[in-house]
Amino acid sequence: MSYDTLINESVSVWAFFDHGIFPIAMNWRRHLVKFQKLIFTNTKRVGGVKFIDLVCASESGNFELEYNSDNHLWKLKRVMPKDG
Repeated sequence: MSYDTLINESVSVWAFFDHGIFPIAMNWRRHLVKFQKLIFTNTKRVGGVKFIDLVCASESGNFELEYNSDNHLWKLKRVMPKDG
């Protein structure tokens, strides 16, 4: 049985900002993780700050990212096992 792993670390992310946000890859603990597709997107506000949560699929697993639209920083929130 596999479980989600909470991370909550700052990461560098390469993304397209064209009619939305589309992450391409991230640098996490000196490893380049390339994303195959965007699975889910959600937006929330905390005070005056807009946060965008994105779940991206890669070969090794699924990654939940958080984008802070106020300071333009990214966080890796969680790593989830791939289905099947």
